Amino acid sequence: MRDITRDEIRRAFGELCERDRMANDDAGVHPKPNFNERIFDGNGINQWLEYFTEGVRVSILRVKEKVLQLYLERQKQREKGQIALTERQMKIVEFIQRNGQISSGDIQRIFKISRQAAYEEIKKLIELDIIEKKGSGKAIYYVLK
Repeated sequence: MRDITRDEIRRAFGELCERDRMANDDAGVHPKPNFNERIFDGNGINQWLEYFTEGVRVSILRVKEKVLQLYLERQKQREKGQIALTERQMKIVEFIQRNGQISSGDIQRIFKISRQAAYEEIKKLIELDIIEKKGSGKAIYYVLK
């Protein structure tokens, strides 16, 4: 097995520094000017290790934030009770999101169902507190709550 040359080590550290620098730009972790050239000067390796560990620390903090955020979202869902929608109900909600409202006639045309079947879908979404009725008579339409 051959020995690794100083240039090979410098090149490897340089590539690693560059990857870390790009990954940590958003986090505000920046090395000193000409950092790659000073890695092997006296305390250079110590400076690189400090820089590298700071990058790792920032990455771990980002992961911690995301895990905490996911945990809190899951807690909210448990407290509220997760709503299970049918595929048809999800399409109705998506239609309202795109168009701002939906009518019974829209539901009948989209799914090719009867007026009674459309009413049943609307009734379920109202009971789940997802949509609300607006207007009156033949001008009734539904919007997201």
